[in-house]
Amino acid sequence: MFGRRVPPHIVFAFSLLLAALCAWAAFAALTSDRIIWGVLAAVFAVWFTVDAFRSYGWAQAKKRAEAETHARNHPNLK
Repeated sequence: MFGRRVPPHIVFAFSLLLAALCAWAAFAALTSDRIIWGVLAAVFAVWFTVDAFRSYGWAQAKKRAEAETHARNHPNLK
């Protein structure tokens, strides 16, 4: 968005926060017999949880790539 990527750790944090909020909303809706809203909130909770795990994977891949690049550029350092 606007030519810049959001850092993966920010995406991870906000995705986990939104997943927790949606899970709480799903629980509250389902316990008060609002089935449609509960299911919708549960779907969003799963969506944001998957997004958090994907962003965590991106961050780990970025760290591995940076470590490999550093090792390639500085072969004498370990």
